[in-house]
Amino acid sequence: MTDAVRCLVVGGDAAVVAALVATIDAPGLRCSGALDPATALSGPRPDCDVMLICDGPGRPALDLIEPLQSACPGLPIVIACRSHDLAMHRSALAAGARGLIGLPAEARELTLALASAAAGAAGRRRSAPAGRAVAVCGAKGGTGTSTTALELARASRGLLVDMATGFDDTAARLGCAPRRTLADLVPLGAEMGADAVLSVACPHPDGMWLIASPDAHELDLMPSGLGGAIVRESRAVAPLALFDLGVPRGELAAQVATAADHVLVVTTPDRRAVACAALAAGWLDRRGVPGAAASLVVNRWRRGGDLSLRGIERAVGLPLAAVVRERAGRRPQFDRLAEELTVA
Repeated sequence: MTDAVRCLVVGGDAAVVAALVATIDAPGLRCSGALDPATALSGPRPDCDVMLICDGPGRPALDLIEPLQSACPGLPIVIACRSHDLAMHRSALAAGARGLIGLPAEARELTLALASAAAGAAGRRRSAPAGRAVAVCGAKGGTGTSTTALELARASRGLLVDMATGFDDTAARLGCAPRRTLADLVPLGAEMGADAVLSVACPHPDGMWLIASPDAHELDLMPSGLGGAIVRESRAVAPLALFDLGVPRGELAAQVATAADHVLVVTTPDRRAVACAALAAGWLDRRGVPGAAASLVVNRWRRGGDLSLRGIERAVGLPLAAVVRERAGRRPQFDRLAEELTVA
């Protein structure tokens, strides 16, 4: 949890919500956003330490506790309402709320209630297991970058974030029709949380999750600040999160590569692809990716070619992480690499 308690305000009465947002602007508190109940339930939502819900026209705050707890498991909820007698307080606690304050809210009372509710959940958040984030990029088109990222996501039953431009997107390859894409996370920016990442991810029968790429022009316009936030929060979503960068370019790809725990550069064993892989390795180095955090995957390898594996390593300047042999069973090879990346 940050130094200031981050609070998300949820309610259908615009005037009450506005007053609460203004009151939250106090030492020790920070408002991470304000949503109407329907938006809060459907997501994505800004990340927060506690949720403050208030009555709205035709929908009392008490009625919102259960559905919001289902949508945001583990997130503490505090109720703000005009009726705050002992009976209401008992009803709120029985429904699962961590506190109740009266309206109009006083800054001191609000600060104490929100800080107390958030403190109980802070220890659980800190002890949550953290996964690993791996960016996958290609030396050039046609080297099998997206296939590598997809197979690793399948092998690890992890999360795949499609950030590659092109006509053959991963959602189409998997036969998915996601309702949301990566672009739905843009409004949240740095306030993005793990639950928001999950809310835009589409589950697949193979056990993996996919965050689909938006249209190419939308991807080009996405702010670079999104990269670090989604890498950070993806670690709480899956044991292994794969980011398919395609042929990396732009600030968004650079930030993802820099924030990731590891970067894989995929190449085929031909001279042009290897030369492009060396350029990709140089691009990563200039962007601040440590040499120890990047390695090489040689795809479609077969013996007797023009280049040896040692020669490819020397030409690219990156250590070899895996060799995907052309005629061997592919799944066991990706299983081994996924396991190595998860426990590294």
